[in-house]
Amino acid sequence: MRSIVLANQKGGVGKTTTAIHLAHGFAIAGRRVLLMDLDPQGNATVAVQGMLPEDTPTDAPREWMIPVAERLWLLPSAGGEAVSSGEATIDTERLQAVVAELEGEIDVLIVDCPPRMDEWGWAGVQLCEEVIVPVQAEFFSMHGLSQMMASLEEAAQRYPGKGRLRGVLPTMVDAKEEVSGEILEDLRRNLKEVVLNTVIFRDSSLVEAASHGQSVFIHSPWSKGALCYTELVQEIIDG
Repeated sequence: MRSIVLANQKGGVGKTTTAIHLAHGFAIAGRRVLLMDLDPQGNATVAVQGMLPEDTPTDAPREWMIPVAERLWLLPSAGGEAVSSGEATIDTERLQAVVAELEGEIDVLIVDCPPRMDEWGWAGVQLCEEVIVPVQAEFFSMHGLSQMMASLEEAAQRYPGKGRLRGVLPTMVDAKEEVSGEILEDLRRNLKEVVLNTVIFRDSSLVEAASHGQSVFIHSPWSKGALCYTELVQEIIDG
């Protein structure tokens, strides 16, 4: 089973959007996918609520896996109410056991983490072999990236075999803004092959799709956002 966590210590960089579209993209490509929402705020859980059509098969390998689309299931977040009441806790060992039980039943695990390396963020890194770090093409995201890279170096020592950096993903790139192009060039010059070939360009269709609880593959399949995430899915499959 392949396991990929989306992580960054800065919010608003497209992390949840990328997790959803990687998960759905892998499912469309024929893989059996579990999307695990480890962000207590539950944005990924909310963002897929409108995806399941009436005629989609709902059989799941486990009763707790919520069907989202064909070959795609969700392990939902603890939710905002649990966070505000102080009841949101995470049992990493139990999650590791759950993931181990899914071997052979799920092809790909995609994990969405909170925008910080707290116990929930570290749990995602411990569960997954690969890490994708979405980075918005703006200055403060570059600062967050340096923090995230340091955290991954620590993870490599703490959890051997887990948390290998698969790549840095440029997101929300505006082709009309010169600064976006400059930051993208800086990323590629400084990080070289660490930066993925795919670039996620800014597209309002991604926002509209989320407001309908759908991926852009359903809401706007011919949009720029759908094309970008199709390219990302293909790059990760090939890699």
